[in-house]
Amino acid sequence: MIRMTRLLHHNTNQTTSLPDNRWAFLLLPTLKTTNTMSMKLLDNIPTQEWVDARQEYLGGSEVAAALGKSPYQTPFQLWLLKTGRREPQGSTPITEMGHILEPVCAEKFTEITGLKVRNISEPYEHPEYPFLRGNIDRQIVSSDKHPGPGVLEIKTTNSFRLRNEPNEYPISWHFQLMHYLMLTGYSYGYLMILERDTGYFHDPIYIERNEELIAINTQKVIEWWEDHVIADVPPDAMTDEDLLILYPDAKEGETVEANPKLYAYFQQLQKVRDRLNEYKTHKESLEHLLKEELGNAEHMTLAGRRLLSWKNSTQRRFNTTTFKKEHPQLYKEFLKETTTRRFTINT
Repeated sequence: MIRMTRLLHHNTNQTTSLPDNRWAFLLLPTLKTTNTMSMKLLDNIPTQEWVDARQEYLGGSEVAAALGKSPYQTPFQLWLLKTGRREPQGSTPITEMGHILEPVCAEKFTEITGLKVRNISEPYEHPEYPFLRGNIDRQIVSSDKHPGPGVLEIKTTNSFRLRNEPNEYPISWHFQLMHYLMLTGYSYGYLMILERDTGYFHDPIYIERNEELIAINTQKVIEWWEDHVIADVPPDAMTDEDLLILYPDAKEGETVEANPKLYAYFQQLQKVRDRLNEYKTHKESLEHLLKEELGNAEHMTLAGRRLLSWKNSTQRRFNTTTFKKEHPQLYKEFLKETTTRRFTINT
C-alpha cells in the first residue's frame, strides 16, 4: 500500500519541509470548523484563492471528469481548466449551500451511526505524484466498530437526480471516495447524502476500499495528467459541447469532401434517423390506443399494480407572442441574440 502524507501534520503547528516555492500554493488558509452547531457557517465557504489553486492539481471531485465519467464536465473541459485556458468557476449558490450544510450533515452522521468525526482541513497528497490531492470532508475517528480511521464524504443533492440515478448513488461519487481512500490509506468510508429540496437524510452508505479499482483509476488519472496537462495536448472531444468550444463558428462557404469512411457514417446516421421516426410513430400510435381506453380515468392497473397514468397537468408558461405584441419596446429591450451551430441532414 502506498504511504500517503499530508502537507500539514494534524494537531501540530509544524509543517513539512518544502524544497522550494513551487509548492507555496499548497499552503492555503484552511477552513476552520468546530464540533458545535454554533459555528459561523459562512466561514466554511471556500475562498477564491482556494478555487484558483485547484488549477495546479487534480482533486477528488475531478477524478470522474478525468476518467470521462462525470455528468458535469468532460476530460476536455477539465483540461481547459487545468491548462489555464478557461477561468475556474467561483462559488455558486448551490456549491456554497453544500459547504454551509457540511457540518450539519456531519453531525447527523454521528447521530445516526454513533461514529465520531473530525475536520481535517489540510489536504492530502500523493508522495510520488503531488498533483494528486484531496481534501476529505471529515475523518471518521477509530472506534470499536471500525478499528481504524475512515473517510466521510458528504453530498448535498436534489431528489430528482437520485430518482433518475440507475445505481444507489452516482459512480462519480464512488470514484471520488476511492481517490480519498488511496490518498489516506484508509480501508473504508461512508457516503452521507442530504436532499436539499426535501431535507431528507439518507442512511449513511458504508463503502469498503477496492484495491483493484484504486489501482486502475490512479494509473488512468496519472496518465491523463501527464499525457494532456503536462504535455499540453487536449483530450478528444466527447460531447457536442466540447465541439462547440473547439469550433464555435462555421466558416461560411467552407466545405469538407466526404471520404468513404465519412460517407459510411452518413449512411448509418440516415438509417438510424429513419428508424427513430418509425419508432416515434409507433409510440404515438400505442399511446393513442391506451389513452382511448382510459377515457376519463387517471390510471390503468393490472392485478392492483399501476401500469400507467393520464393525469391532469397544469403548467405556467410565459406567452412570448402576446407580450411581444402588447409590449414591443420591452420585448426588444430584453431580447438576447445568441449564435450557435445547427446540424442538419440533406435528404
